[in-house]
Parts: sequence; C-alpha cells; structure tokens
Amino acid sequence: MQVSFWRSVHAIVGAATTVAALAAAPVLGAQERAGPGSIRGVVTSRDTHQPIFSARVSIASPARAAATDERGRYTLRDIPAGTYAVSITALGRSPALDSVRVVAGEATTLDVALEQGSLLLSSVIVSATRTPTQSNQVASTVNVLTPYQIRTSPARETQDLLREIPGVELPRQSSAVGGTSQIVSIRGVDEGRTVVTFDGVPITDAWGEWVDWSKVPEPLLDRVEVVEGGTSNLYGNGAMGGAISFFSRPIAPGSYDLQLDGGSREARHLFASTGVPIARGLSAMLTGDYADGGGYTLIAPQNAGPVDQPSQSIRRNALARLEYAPSSQLSAYLTGHLFGDSRDLGTALSQTNRRSSSIDAGLDYGVLERGQLSLRAWDSEQRENQYVSSVAADRASERRTALLQIPSHDWGAGAQWTRTHLFGLQSFALGADVRHLNGFTGETDFAANGGTSQLLSGGDQLLGGVFAQGVLAPIEPLRVELGARVDHWTNANGVAIDANGATSYPDQSRDAFSPRVGIRYQVARPFSVHAAVYQAFRAPNLAELYRKFTSGANTNLPNPALRPEYARGYEAGLDWQPAQWVQVKGTAYNADMRDLNTFVVIAPNTRQRQNVQKTRSRGGEAYLAVHPIQPLMLSASVNYDDVKIVAGPPGTKIGQRVGRVPVQKQVLRVSYTSPALGSWTVIGRHEGVTTTLQGVPLAPYTVLDASVRREIVPGFTGFVTLENVGNASYQIALTAAQNGIASLGLPRTLRVGVEAFRY
Repeated sequence: MQVSFWRSVHAIVGAATTVAALAAAPVLGAQERAGPGSIRGVVTSRDTHQPIFSARVSIASPARAAATDERGRYTLRDIPAGTYAVSITALGRSPALDSVRVVAGEATTLDVALEQGSLLLSSVIVSATRTPTQSNQVASTVNVLTPYQIRTSPARETQDLLREIPGVELPRQSSAVGGTSQIVSIRGVDEGRTVVTFDGVPITDAWGEWVDWSKVPEPLLDRVEVVEGGTSNLYGNGAMGGAISFFSRPIAPGSYDLQLDGGSREARHLFASTGVPIARGLSAMLTGDYADGGGYTLIAPQNAGPVDQPSQSIRRNALARLEYAPSSQLSAYLTGHLFGDSRDLGTALSQTNRRSSSIDAGLDYGVLERGQLSLRAWDSEQRENQYVSSVAADRASERRTALLQIPSHDWGAGAQWTRTHLFGLQSFALGADVRHLNGFTGETDFAANGGTSQLLSGGDQLLGGVFAQGVLAPIEPLRVELGARVDHWTNANGVAIDANGATSYPDQSRDAFSPRVGIRYQVARPFSVHAAVYQAFRAPNLAELYRKFTSGANTNLPNPALRPEYARGYEAGLDWQPAQWVQVKGTAYNADMRDLNTFVVIAPNTRQRQNVQKTRSRGGEAYLAVHPIQPLMLSASVNYDDVKIVAGPPGTKIGQRVGRVPVQKQVLRVSYTSPALGSWTVIGRHEGVTTTLQGVPLAPYTVLDASVRREIVPGFTGFVTLENVGNASYQIALTAAQNGIASLGLPRTLRVGVEAFRY
C-alpha cells in the first residue's frame, strides 16, 4: 500500500507541474519584471460610516482573502499585475463586487462602503450550484458560517461550530472527547449520508465513511457552507442529506497567524500558519496545529467505578501547500497533509488512534465570463487502531476484548468547466469525477480464557460520475436551477478470512441517476419564495459490503449484493425582510428514504445487512435575525425533524423514531461588536428529546456558551471562551432506559488565548 501511495504522489506532482508549466509559459513571458502588488483599504457601513469588523475581502485567482480588523482595514498581498474582481461580504450587508487594476510593485487602494442587506445570508456560496452565487439567491436551503461567526464562536472544535445550524444533527459529545470516528446527519438521514469536504476533498474515510473533524483545524477555516437536502446531482454518492463544505483561509506570502490558548483540565492548543514567498508567482503556506488535554470522566458520577478515568486526546496536523499563481487567469497548488489523533476513551484499555497522510493538487485556468477549467486530484492513506474493552457491571474491572486494525487508501480526481452567460443561462457547469476506495479490517478477538481468533475482511470500490448544472432566469424575478448526474460504481475484490478459510465475493456494478430542479421567485424586493424536488442516492460502503465480525454471541455476515439507498424529497420555503433591521426565513421539507440497509436476523445468532428499511423525514426550520442597533445582532433558529421508520424487517416497530435524531433544536446567538469593547458573543443551544441507536431515550438539554475577543494592539488579539457556562449536566449516552449507565457531556470549560496575525 505504501508503494502505491508514493507512486500516486509522484504521478500527481508530475501532472500538476507539467500542466502548470505549459499553461504558464506565455503568461510568464509577458509578465513585468517588477514584484507583485497588493490591494488594501477600509470597509465601512454606507449608512453609519462606521468600520465593519470581520468583513471578508477576496479575489478568486490567485486565491487571496482577508478579514477586516476592528478598524475595518484589510490587505490582500502578493498579487500579480492585472485586473481583478474583488468580492466584499459581511453579515447584515449586501455583497459588493469591484474591479481593481493592480500595478506591479505597488499598493492599490480600494475603500468600500457596504449597504445594508440580508441579516442571515449575505455571503457568496459556491457549493449550492458549483458556481459562485449570492447565498440569498439560490433555490436551496443553505447556511453559511462567515469569518465573523467562526472567529467569534466559543467552539474549540470544527465539529462544534456546526451546532449553530439547526438542520445539522451531531452526536451530543464533542469531537474532542469522543472517538476518532464521528458521524453527521442532516434532516435525519443518519450517518454516512452527508458529503463532507475540506477544500473540495472528501474527509470521510475510505472504510466506513466516518468523519474525523480534527483533520480540519478550526483556526485555519475561512468559511463553512452547508447545503441541506439531496445534492447527489452535484456530489453523487452519499449526498442524501446534503453537503458540508469547509474552506481554508488563503495565507498569502507575508501573512501569518499564530494562536496560543489553554484552559480547563490542562487543555493546551497551539496553531501557526504563515505564507512564504519563493519566486515570482510561487509561494508556500506552512501550517501546524497541536492540541491536547481538556478531557474529563465521561461516566456519570453515580455510575462511575474504579476503571473510569478522564478521557484524553492528542491532535496533530501539519500542512504544507505550494501555490503557483502568475496571473489572474492561472493558479495551481499542491498540498501535503500529515495527521495524527490519539485518544484514551475513558478507561485504561479503551484506546483508539489514527495516522493519515495525504496530498491533493488543483489547477484553475480561465475566468468565469469566458470559461474556467478546474482540475482536482487527491491521494490519501490512513491506518487506524482501535482497542476495544469490556467493563464489568460494577465497573471495578476491565478486560481487553478486541484489537481492530483498519488500513485504508483513497484516491480520486475531478474536472469541471464553468461559464457564466452561456446560451442564455446565468451559469453553466459541466463536470466529472472518480473516487477509488480500498480498505480492510483485521480483527483480533481475545477470549476470557486467553485464546484468540482472527478475522480479516475488505475490498475495493470504484465510483465515477458526470454531471451538468444550469441556472436560467427566463424573466427577471424568476431563477431556475436544473441539475442532473449519472453515477456508476463497481464493488470488487471482496474477501473475508477466518478460521474456516477464505471466502471471496463476486464483483458487483450499479448505476444511479440523480436529478434536481429548484426555483426561486422574487415576489417583491423584501420577499421571495423557493422550492426544490430531487432524488439522491448512497452506495453501501466497504464495511457494510464486506466486513465480517462478531459482536457478543452474534456473528455478523457481509452482504456484497447490497443495493444503493435512495431519497426522494421536496422542500418549499420563504425569505422575508420587511425592514433593514429584521429578517425571517424558513423551509418545510419531506424526504422518503428507501432500501436503507440494516441488520436482519437470518439464523440464530447470525445477522446480515439487507436493503429492507424505509424511513420518512418530515419537518421544517425557521430563522429570525434582528439588528436593532449597529453593534448588536440577534439571531434565532429552530428545527423540527420528525423521522420515523415506515417499513423494516420482521420485528421492526413501524412508526418508531429513528435513533440519534433530535425532535427539535433551537439556537440563539447574541453578538455585540464595537472597536472599544471588542466582540462579545453568547450562544444558547437547546436539543429536544432524542434516542440512542438502540432506541433508549435521552433527556432534553440546554447549554449556554460565551466568548469575548478584543484587539489589544493592531495585529494582536486576546480572547476568552466559556463553554457550558452553567455547567449543565446532560446525557450523551445511556445503556438502558432503567438503571442504565449514563455518559455525560462537556462540563464547564474555560479557554484563554492570544492571537497574533497579519492578513
């Protein structure tokens, strides 16, 4: 596997270098001899003339972005001579787009005054249509976490940022204390059915589609885009619930960001990132991220025993990116990423760790008005070890029961051509992508009498698809989005090896078609409605297809004949801003999911996954934002999700709620920002009744988080965050409804830190 990884590294580096050199040759020949230029200025409010803090100012190619400081100032550095479209966005303001001519070796000034605009969606989103679009114009339910929301959030982990979005359903435990393998759901579709990417590259693992949020350092984030509802028309496999896209902040040469913080229970965190100039048009970005400590005893005090101890985690990230951007029409990059995650999960013998290495490369050539070609490729290798233990009923003793070793390999590539104003369309995108997954699990079971048994299972999966997406506006108030995608995949080389010998499984091939139609109609300037209908799918993952394992007295058999799962859904919503200081939006939705695979008892003590379950998700979400005075912003959101089983194998309780999907979620955010006092944020989160995967009910809970940030001197900021201000005790797991062992969520956690930066 190591040999194949480095062969892929060599191939991607060679291809990216060759294409970049060929495309850049004529550009470099004409480039001026002087060094690069820059764009700088001040962003203010048009009505009050006050500076706007944390407005995002960016250009697309070369990728440059900056967030304004408390004085509204920004700088975009190391920009080749040329003409650029500069995008300026800020929460509560209408986006602005200005054209600027950059002269080599000089600083160009661009001061911008933003008008009042959408209080909920005022940024530009890419993931909803694969084309840059104002987020309050797309015919989808979208949410964007802006640089301001990320920087002022009390959350210390990337996963926990998403808790502000009510349609996103996460386990109750923070990713800082749970295992390396995490899940995510949107609108109740459950784990493995939401696409999650970081700079366009999937971060779900190749074996079981688990998400390791720690691979995305929170201080490196520029923005987060969430598209709800089926999006397989754009992203193919797994996008039954929607798509979550993380984007890193471009670090230009001469820029840096250094963050140091610590807090409760000896938590420590260090983040550093800098841009380094190498040659004309060529630069590097280096990033390091380390965190440990902050763990606690998960088991409730009344249930804890001698074996229980504080959980511990250590996270390590090292990223290096080489960027080549000689002009406004050409940019290319190559990124290497090393990641390590080691955890003690609350007892001495329960441990897990992951090690991964990956590279990805990309190239963008052209401009949207005349056609832009984007190429992406990646290669990733991961090795995970899980030490499983069994704890006695009195929690006085513990015995190691299994060791799982899970090596996996994932590579893929994609191409997209995009153009605006083609054949009467506002935008058009045509693309194709491919992804190959290879994974195995080696399970060593330890019997109480000292004996051992071993199981090995795994295989390969190759997925590929082509898609087209067009946006048209036949009349001025109407916007129509039409998209469709065809996917084909093959499951191959499936094998399971145990004491009885090796079993090989036949190869299988499947196809899927994923259409989507969305419309948005601007009834009046402050009021619009939108609707969409779609079909999305998910192919079974390698663990579901090929893993053979034991669980207690049960033997779980693989099923290489598993079919894809499908979701057919529709939604309708509105967006109303009757005054500049208040806005309301909401969406009602329905999705019918069929052929979901679940375990079925096929013989005494023998189970197998089969496509037998159907569920229905019905619900809605609503948002309210109020901006009564310039420094103060209040926003509230609520989600109601009624997800029930419609059909299943014999013994299924028809009408039972799907586990791990809360009935309702509410979020309240209050932010106050001024140059004198800094940025103060309070976030209240409430989650209603939910159940564990086994159907055990968990009680509702409410948590209050708070943070304050203030610039001490220009380029140097201090911050304090407090999670779970009231030290609320809430359940994250429960083994049984009566007399069960309960695990508790994050207790009160204080962090104090400083950040030195130059954007």
